[in-house]
Amino acid sequence: MRHFFDKAITYLCLIIGIFGVLDVVILLAIGSVINFGLIFTLLAGTVLTIYSLLKLKGKFSISKIQNIFLRRSIKIGISAFIISFILIEGLIFATVRADNYTDVDYVIILGGGVKGGELSKTLQFRLDKGIEFLKEHPDLKVVVTGGKGFGETISEGEAMCNYLLQNNIPEDKIIVESEATSTMENFKYTKQILEKQTGKSNYKVMVITSDFHMLRSKILASFNGFTPYGIPSKTWIGVFPNCVIREYFAVFKSLIVDIMLRL
Repeated sequence: MRHFFDKAITYLCLIIGIFGVLDVVILLAIGSVINFGLIFTLLAGTVLTIYSLLKLKGKFSISKIQNIFLRRSIKIGISAFIISFILIEGLIFATVRADNYTDVDYVIILGGGVKGGELSKTLQFRLDKGIEFLKEHPDLKVVVTGGKGFGETISEGEAMCNYLLQNNIPEDKIIVESEATSTMENFKYTKQILEKQTGKSNYKVMVITSDFHMLRSKILASFNGFTPYGIPSKTWIGVFPNCVIREYFAVFKSLIVDIMLRL
């Protein structure tokens, strides 16, 4: 029984590792920009894949490590990874549904990649969902947030603003944030802009982003002092499994780098 459980965990690590590597390849192929999330996912996926293959071929076994402390540390690390992966993935799927509408102060649409000056499909899906909501609630103002990354000729915020204008969202209802390079910065810089305009520091906001990205967005929005609600946009089914797996590593990175190291 123990041998079966150990082998099952190894195969699970192999599957996750392969999906991690394929995720990066697919996202780059469809035009995603290179960022920390992609690099981290590629490294983690490569390590998991190599480790699992070596173990399945009998060239590496934790039980053969002589140092008891090292052996136990590796086992604890692997167990923690499996448990945290199941927990976080469960939370990701639990947040893919839209929240019931409540009165909010602003709508925030998060950037999702621009190739040259063209919107990525992910970003277009987010904006289309935002336009649908804004037309139902025309009195609300919207913040479009995203900086200029590698391979982008204009900032995501500017590209998003242009798309909203083309779809008859009034210019006086659009606030552009064009410096953020991460989800953490999306909310940090948005809050700075709103505080400067209104003098207030806490807001109820409707966050519009991709379904797989909603959990992390709400966590980081709350960390920055917002009370977040969410409306998820769809993700192309061909990349959804990869995005969900990659998001595990992104959530982990955000909890450590964006939150714990800033407390």
